[in-house]
Parts: sequence; C-alpha cells; structure tokens
Amino acid sequence: VFVLPAFEVRAGTRVPGSKAELLLSWGVGDARPFYGTLCPRCQAPTDFGRWRALPPSPGLRVAYEVPWRDPWEPFYVAPAQGVPPFDERFLQYGFNRISQACELHVAGFRFAVLDGAFVTHQGFKEPGGFHGGREAELGHNRRLFRSFRAELAQRYPHSARRC
Repeated sequence: VFVLPAFEVRAGTRVPGSKAELLLSWGVGDARPFYGTLCPRCQAPTDFGRWRALPPSPGLRVAYEVPWRDPWEPFYVAPAQGVPPFDERFLQYGFNRISQACELHVAGFRFAVLDGAFVTHQGFKEPGGFHGGREAELGHNRRLFRSFRAELAQRYPHSARRC
C-alpha cells in the first residue's frame, strides 16, 4: 500500500499545496507530523525525518518502504480490490486505523511511503480536544482489538506475521 505522510496544519494557516510549502510551514511551526504531540508512536514508522530529508523530486514517487510496527495508523491509498476491508466493528474513536494496518501487515502487504504527496488535518490535535465519550469508546475498541488479533491468526493461518 502507498503511505501518505500525514500532517496537522495550525488552524487559520493556509493548507500547503506542495511539499515545498509544507516544509516551509513545518520549519516555522505552522505544520507538524499528525498526532505528533498526542501519539508520536502512532505515526513514527512513516519516518518523517527521512521523508523531510529527501532531495526534491519533480513528481510523485515511492521514496522508501517501512516495516509495520504497532501502533502505526498510516494513511494510505491502495487498490480497491484485494485489500482487506475495514472492520466496521471499530466504531467511533480508537483502533480503527490500527486494526486495518495490522491486518494489512498480517495479510502480507508492504508499506511504501510516497514522496510528492501528503495529507493534512486542519488544526493541531491537542490533549483535551476530544469529545466526552472518547475514553469509553477507546476502552471498548481496545477490548475489541484484542479479540480481533486472535481472529487474524485464524484468518491468516499461514502468515508468520503477527501484531
């Protein structure tokens, strides 16, 4: 699957239209890696430092591959056919992208980070900026994820990969 590095852009700041613009915003503190303050581990495998240091490229390209690591929540694009569907039991907050990336890993997919493309979220994600039911949703989905991982072992019995 093709991973799109994800960023948060300060509210009121224009969304960058190119990597060069994003790097400028990042340099002055108006952009940062997604979940950089809330859950750095959730995006760390993307390797933002490596992505940032890539030489300029005239277009879209695969820059490098990265191994899956828990609790990665990559934003990605993939073919419509052949990719395991999103497990709709993960409602609301927590473990939705983690579970999908975990299944991709167990199913044998590789993760290729793109250069020349990225996604942004308008506004910085800050502690305390979530709705009141977030902790209950997170607890429910955490319990569901434990059973989901056991299901993956049954669904992919010949895979040596686990999450």
